[in-house]
Amino acid sequence: MSAAGGKSLSSGGQPSVKLTGRACNDPQRMRARRVEAEILTKMPPDTWLSCTAVSRLVRALDDRKIRARLDRLVRDGSIECKREQSIRGLVYLFRKLS
Repeated sequence: MSAAGGKSLSSGGQPSVKLTGRACNDPQRMRARRVEAEILTKMPPDTWLSCTAVSRLVRALDDRKIRARLDRLVRDGSIECKREQSIRGLVYLFRKLS
């Protein structure tokens, strides 16, 4: 056994096989990207929608997952977000950039 606990190392002291990050084809990520694509295709341009309205638009059962997808699309720059005060408190509105 070698000093590295039985793992064979290359001459530079690094593992011989470079470890990659997470798999890009795992089912959860594929489903998330499909939902994001559906949001972008069904969302009308220049119309502000709430998270609940978007989840009804794509016929999702759980709007918490839709909120996560919307947040990712905002980070990517595909849609924009604004915050407004309503009767019940703060509301986040989303719209697709035209």
